[in-house]
Amino acid sequence: MLRIGLLAASRIAESAVVEPAAHVEGVEVVAVAARDLDRARQAARRWGIDRAIGSYDELIESPDVDAIYVATPASLHREWAIRSIEAGKHVLCEKPLAANADDARRIADAAAGADVVVMEAYHWRHHPMAAQIGDVIGSGVLGRLDRVEAAFDIPVGRIGRDDIRWDLSLGGGSTMDLGCYSIQWARFAAGADPQVVSATATCPVEGVDGALTAELRWPSGVTGTVRSSMIAEAADVVAFLRVVGERGTMLASNPLAPQHGASISVDVEGETTTHEVSDSVTYVHQLVAFRDAVTAGAGFATTAADGVRTMEIVDACYRAAGLDPRPAVD
Repeated sequence: MLRIGLLAASRIAESAVVEPAAHVEGVEVVAVAARDLDRARQAARRWGIDRAIGSYDELIESPDVDAIYVATPASLHREWAIRSIEAGKHVLCEKPLAANADDARRIADAAAGADVVVMEAYHWRHHPMAAQIGDVIGSGVLGRLDRVEAAFDIPVGRIGRDDIRWDLSLGGGSTMDLGCYSIQWARFAAGADPQVVSATATCPVEGVDGALTAELRWPSGVTGTVRSSMIAEAADVVAFLRVVGERGTMLASNPLAPQHGASISVDVEGETTTHEVSDSVTYVHQLVAFRDAVTAGAGFATTAADGVRTMEIVDACYRAAGLDPRPAVD
């Protein structure tokens, strides 16, 4: 049995770990920790967890916890991921891996020197839809790849200004919360890491991107755009990956969370093929992958080293837009 402790009683913990654990054999959520014991107790009652802890350190030091799910704001990921690694705990760390690439490298260095699993929680990557996208691109049906476009937009007003995603000191910003997915989709589709050519940002709060669009270029000559917005003038959430080749185009709609409806359409020389996508839950697939990595040594894509590469592009987007990367917290 893989015994998981939740480090932070955050909103995402319920959908990312608590609910999936009920559907994954060999996994149990045994404790939840918050810096306020009353908050931990409330979360434990709400989620049916036996143990509430009022200290992150106590959770990490607990001998009956095998793995830590780090669900703090991004600015605190480095500290608590590294402390967990040093305590010999496996780590499932919420995305993005850290506030900036330097902090991400410190996590990756700690992971490389320890005999534990450290997985970044990009849940979409473990869903069968990701493999389907890869199969379409890898089949060569699109011909030579020319352009990759990815976007994740949330309508204006959905994220209130009191939300931590508007707080620079906590790692706030559209690119940190949403655009990191767009960057992941683009990297996955192109099969390599791009250079950031240019970027523009809209900052309703000083230093915090409400929206950011970046132009990319790969060494192969492929060009691309990644976009994210917390202030989109749209009626609903927009999430897609578009890959344009010399012979046709693939459009993957909602690669983020296929459980809420998704599709893959391929248009080649005027003929369109639609691929059926499973509505299974991304978070369940992620938890299975985490369990299998810990208990059976199974490989996985969302490593700490991969998280460093994503954060290098996030930081480059900010710099290209005239903003600083998100600050570290010491």
